[in-house]
Amino acid sequence: MEYKMAKISLNKVEKTFGSIDVIKGVDLEIKDGEFLVFVGPSGCGKSTLLRLICGLEEVTKGEIIVDEQNVTDLPPSERQLAMVFQSYALYPHMTVRKNIGFGLRIAGFDKKTVEKKVLEAAKMLEIEDLLERRPRDLSGGQRQRVAIGRAIVRSPKAFLFDEPLSNLDAALRVQMRKEIINLHESIKTTMIYVTHDQVEAMTMADRIVVLKDGEIMQVDGPTDLYRNPKNVFVASFIGSPTMNLIPTAGADNSLLLNNAISLPYGHLQQEKIQQAATFGIRPEHLDISSKGGIWEAKVLMLEEHGSEEFYQVEIEGLSQPLEVRSNSSKIYRKGDTFWLSPQVEQSFIFDAEGNTIY
Repeated sequence: MEYKMAKISLNKVEKTFGSIDVIKGVDLEIKDGEFLVFVGPSGCGKSTLLRLICGLEEVTKGEIIVDEQNVTDLPPSERQLAMVFQSYALYPHMTVRKNIGFGLRIAGFDKKTVEKKVLEAAKMLEIEDLLERRPRDLSGGQRQRVAIGRAIVRSPKAFLFDEPLSNLDAALRVQMRKEIINLHESIKTTMIYVTHDQVEAMTMADRIVVLKDGEIMQVDGPTDLYRNPKNVFVASFIGSPTMNLIPTAGADNSLLLNNAISLPYGHLQQEKIQQAATFGIRPEHLDISSKGGIWEAKVLMLEEHGSEEFYQVEIEGLSQPLEVRSNSSKIYRKGDTFWLSPQVEQSFIFDAEGNTIY
């Protein structure tokens, strides 16, 4: 079975529902063969953007280009893109074999070609022994494989996934995540994937598009996105537990956190320090010690995860608790105290507009 790749371009794409602007002038270049993930909070427009690319929603303004062809006004059937839905969208009265081959039969392929493509897809997805079953006899993971198989047989230019794993339990999500990654590595076709799950986004993507209120906040690889967020939204959205954000003001070679705690910050230009409005530090960049440090912390809550612990702590002078991530051999319980020292070189400073200064 031959597989295609596609470069997809979105040029100033807008989508309006009534008086509500859902997608606000999005410009995006999706590379041949890449695995691109849309991520963002509920209502950010990620599924709408996917449906615009596929043709299930009409573009209000702008254009969508697939391999140099303007497909903005083409129906979904003529875009050579395949959508995999969260709900699987299988025909309950058809066998797996007929579900996978349905689109090919509608397109007029002969019976021999349909059977060949169905068997190839079934083998790739390891569902050959399920071909005579009906959807009601399948598990959630098996149904999702069938939905993917139905997309594969069409040899599309790109696969579009709309939260395909959200209906599965945690263990099955991990398994299916690996299978989709392996599928992409095998067929090397462009894939666009929508999820609200950060773990899915970080582990599957070549690049991640972070969306907020219908606008792109940042497009980058997973590591760059985590280490070099462009603004406070991306910094706080990517990472679990979330980044600690503390209101701050610049002083002489230091930051005044919450108008109460001074933190030396001499390695940054004084001009930039004076622009500081928010100090950010990730939970894993707060070092714990029983012998001394910069801040004394009291444990409010402990979450044990086996290989690591998550603490929520309070520090005198700060109005909000801090999240701390640790894999220390010593475990502290609620009410215990220890010392914290922030890894200042790993911290972030944001200005009043939320843009990253450092």
